[in-house]
Amino acid sequence: MPQFAQIDTFVSQIFWLLVTFTILYILMSRVILPRISETLTNRQNKIDDDLGKAEELRGKAAEIQSAYEHALAQATETARSVHRDAAEAIAARSEKEHGELAEKLAAEAAEAEARIDKGKTDILTEMRDDAVEIVQAASGRLIGGSVDAASARAALDAVGK
Repeated sequence: MPQFAQIDTFVSQIFWLLVTFTILYILMSRVILPRISETLTNRQNKIDDDLGKAEELRGKAAEIQSAYEHALAQATETARSVHRDAAEAIAARSEKEHGELAEKLAAEAAEAEARIDKGKTDILTEMRDDAVEIVQAASGRLIGGSVDAASARAALDAVGK
């Protein structure tokens, strides 16, 4: 290598190396490294602030969620209470209407039975009257005379027993 053959330039090269190194060292230590250090410090402070805000927001979110769950539980209990009250009211109303309907149907059934009994009695009375007339007509043809209604009725009663 030819540069090793020129020993007389070594001193000037070493001098300029030391000058350049010193200038670069001073420039790095006084200007560039403080700026880098400041940037790193600012970044760390920003990260710490963001983490603090995130933790604060997480706490608020936990409080909000707890309040939401509490409100949801209260709303659920209120809904159950309203549902239970409505079911009880409907059951009471249904029982009342069922009782009224049962009474109405019982009254109608009793009335129908009374009408049936009256109709039965009326029909039996008509049939008896018709039977008395038939007995009077038949006995008039058989014996040739007339039989009064009381005698015919007494004869029917005797046969019916």
